[in-house]
Amino acid sequence: MTDPLASCLYIDSDDVLHDSCAIWAQAEFLAIDTEFIRTDTFYPIAGLLQVGAAGHLYLIDPLNISDWSAFTDLLRRQDIPKVIHSCSEDLEVFQVLFQCVPQPLLDTQIGAALAGLGFGLSYQKLIMECLGIHVEKGETRSDWLRRPLSESQCTYAALDVLYLQKVYPLLKQRLEEKGALDWWLEDCAVITAQAENPALPQDYYLRIKSLWKLNQRQQYVLQQLCAWREIEAKERNIPRGRVIKDPVCFDIARLLPGDLNQLSRVKELSPGSIRRYGDVILALISSARSVADDDLPAPAPKPLTPAQTQLMKQMKALGEVAVVAADIAPEVLLKKRDLEELIRTGVLPPSLCGWRKPIIGDALLSLGGKK
Repeated sequence: MTDPLASCLYIDSDDVLHDSCAIWAQAEFLAIDTEFIRTDTFYPIAGLLQVGAAGHLYLIDPLNISDWSAFTDLLRRQDIPKVIHSCSEDLEVFQVLFQCVPQPLLDTQIGAALAGLGFGLSYQKLIMECLGIHVEKGETRSDWLRRPLSESQCTYAALDVLYLQKVYPLLKQRLEEKGALDWWLEDCAVITAQAENPALPQDYYLRIKSLWKLNQRQQYVLQQLCAWREIEAKERNIPRGRVIKDPVCFDIARLLPGDLNQLSRVKELSPGSIRRYGDVILALISSARSVADDDLPAPAPKPLTPAQTQLMKQMKALGEVAVVAADIAPEVLLKKRDLEELIRTGVLPPSLCGWRKPIIGDALLSLGGKK
């Protein structure tokens, strides 16, 4: 049998990339993956891009490409699906390199969950489940910026898009047979929309756990602190934790220090961070103290009451029935945060509309929605 990796094309020039894009434009779909480094930077640094098309394999060296126009045109081609596994970090790579994301996108991790194969399957587990093939992941932590890349690195990278080309038709057929192909397209369209419109710096604080434990002004300080940190990390292109970690931001907002001495008592805030950022942090807190109560953001919701928790259990019970009927992974149908939003507002969240509405959304509304 012919070794499919033997004909893998390594692309390290604009001309070859342009010619390859002309070939890929004729493909029914493209399997895509990326390898990147993100150890010391805010933004991922692309080390390699992999493309699988019509059974052939290609490795693109982004360190040697200056003209991406033909490739980005292809990424935007609506008539050619782009197949990726667990795409969130890959989409960040595309945004940094091209200021766009592949569309239409089909994430095989999501497709597998909708097909009833399991939620959050790793690439290894997906390939074993669908093809019965064990994929070695020995180069996961490899240095993808090193040149030349080793044979082992190239093989590892190429196999990703080789097997994606085999898995995609299987998932597509399974979802078509159960009338769920549109579900896949819909969920992936939401992901690409989110990637194109990332959260604003002032919204980062909403990710921090136990936000409800802070009073409204403390929450505002945390909002401003996280927004400043986000901008600082992006401008310096360093991980946000290298500026200040989330728990430290939380403690600063909780304690509201008024001078450098008080700031130094915040656990895990290093003397170096105080020297570099102390005056900025204190100025931010001082400014936040003067904001009128009416101008503060709405407080974060508190944990559910016992009655609301009981309603949550009833909703989850409905979900368990719907999951069996739809033959999908439970986590892909219902998320805790969506149920909490419905319980608090009585309004169906956007993520429970679309294809989920007739399957579970309407039943949830009848149980806990606004009358």
